[in-house]
Amino acid sequence: MVSASFAAALNYSRSESALGLLSPGRLFSATELQAMARDRVLQRIFGACYLPSGRQVLPEHRAVAMSLYFPAQLIDRLILGRFSAAWVHGCTPPPPRVTALLDHRRRAGMLPPFTQLQVHEVTLGRFDVVDRAGVRVTSVLRTAVDLAFQPRPTRLGWPDPVEVLAQLCTSSELACPTTLVLRAIESLGRVPYKQKAISRVSKLFD
Repeated sequence: MVSASFAAALNYSRSESALGLLSPGRLFSATELQAMARDRVLQRIFGACYLPSGRQVLPEHRAVAMSLYFPAQLIDRLILGRFSAAWVHGCTPPPPRVTALLDHRRRAGMLPPFTQLQVHEVTLGRFDVVDRAGVRVTSVLRTAVDLAFQPRPTRLGWPDPVEVLAQLCTSSELACPTTLVLRAIESLGRVPYKQKAISRVSKLFD
């Protein structure tokens, strides 16, 4: 009997192949892929994941590239969120590390040592997650709400959540205006920093 985690990993591998993505494995080593990127034969998407030069980079490419950082046993439980989701949606440069969310009802256990993945346990609604080539990502609205609550980074390399939120809300393609984000936050129950998040979004009207 095939385990659920193995089946999910196999589906991710098929998505990677179907999208034309290349990562170190049976076809090319990491060194060979880097050399082809230097020769501009390939374009780097994220980490060690590449796409032939000239191909349009889609949200599905970004999602699958980031999902390669998911431990095999957690592939079917993790959801790209916060800055990672904002990058998938096309609103920010790639963040230094992959951020994944896990529904608090499905605990992850211990992550492998030295992982480049940071995982946060959260509460997710039925409409908070979308599928991008088999990879689950927080919806544009849920991503915007999360950014409204996101503290400003204290380390170099991380984007300003306010700037990313503004980019997301003004994108005509994403159709997630500031008024919609504000209503979503106001509809939340009693949660920490709610008024601060409302204030942050309200300032985008200025």
